[in-house]
Amino acid sequence: MTREQYQIFSPGNIGGLSVKNRLVRSATAEGSSDENGQFVPGLLDLYGALAAGGAGMIITGHMAVMPAGQAGHAQTCIWDDSFIDVVAQIAEQIHQADDTYKAIAQLGHRGRQQTAADEIGDCTGPSALPSPILERTARELTRDEIQEVISSFGNAIARVKKAGFDGVQLHAAHGWLLSSFLSPYTNQRTDDYGGSLENRMRIISDIVSRGRELVSDFPIMVKINCDDFVPGGVDAQLFAEQAALEEIGVDAIEVCGGMWDCLIRSESELGWFPMPIPEARTKIGTTEKQSYFRKYVEQLGTKIPIILIGGNKNVESLEEIAKSGLVDFFSMSRPFICEPDLPNRWLEGRGKDRADCISCNTCIISMREGVIYCMFKKDKEKQKETQKLLNETWRAVFK
Repeated sequence: MTREQYQIFSPGNIGGLSVKNRLVRSATAEGSSDENGQFVPGLLDLYGALAAGGAGMIITGHMAVMPAGQAGHAQTCIWDDSFIDVVAQIAEQIHQADDTYKAIAQLGHRGRQQTAADEIGDCTGPSALPSPILERTARELTRDEIQEVISSFGNAIARVKKAGFDGVQLHAAHGWLLSSFLSPYTNQRTDDYGGSLENRMRIISDIVSRGRELVSDFPIMVKINCDDFVPGGVDAQLFAEQAALEEIGVDAIEVCGGMWDCLIRSESELGWFPMPIPEARTKIGTTEKQSYFRKYVEQLGTKIPIILIGGNKNVESLEEIAKSGLVDFFSMSRPFICEPDLPNRWLEGRGKDRADCISCNTCIISMREGVIYCMFKKDKEKQKETQKLLNETWRAVFK
């Protein structure tokens, strides 16, 4: 069988959206904007390279839906109509490179994921709970504020459609605001936005309903945790129950895991080395350690497409999973930072079956210099020094 016949290179559908292949660039923090909200040099080139590289669907870094939820001065914003023309440049860049590839805007709110040094945003959550790792305790949102969040997400959905995107993804993972509503670990409310699964999911249900009022059948996807990796949080059983998201009009679920609080736990407790960021594991050189959220989707049985992220690095392994029928799409972040043309390389049979990415996570540090890049490929000596510093710093903070 030739690579052209592989299932991962066959067309797929999400809602009414036809996607050329099953390889997705997952949302990646990019260090994208300057203090005036304009894109930094190189960002649009990054998206152009991703489209030219063959990813069937490209999800942007998360865009802030309201000022209170902004995650840093460099984050792309979409809380006002004045941002529409700015973010439209991303969709245009992707479509210009290849109009068969789809541009998806990820929308998010920072919520409680803040430190004492953060100067912008409002540290909020469903409940006022201290964190073992974060330096600020979230302020509990009022019901009126929750309605404002819902309205902000709904209006942002309408704006990205107007900006020319092909769909939208709600960031409800990794402990960000929507994730903290889904998790019983962070959501201890006693009103109709807390308690039962239905209540914890209500904020997403309300956002989707608001979005449908404004954009009708525009594809709406959600990224959620299959496991928070904290006691009392989302686990495999709760995740399976959350698959009911399809009943509220969600068109696809991207499966990932981990929130910042889990990083105080040991490697023996977690089963993997706790290294920022928790959703992006290190030490996954063998195929057995890759695609590490696969086991969580085995019993889902959902009718809507499942997008699997987390250590997807080997083309033959991904094809095997695709043939099992468990997963419809595979998303990757770090491998695309390292190789924007990875899908085309795999399709054409060039080089190794596995991605060049070594999963070192030092690309996180590269954002300080502007648009994110692979430090290992650019400067191996610098990458080694940075990797050592990251490991030593992390072990010193959490002995």
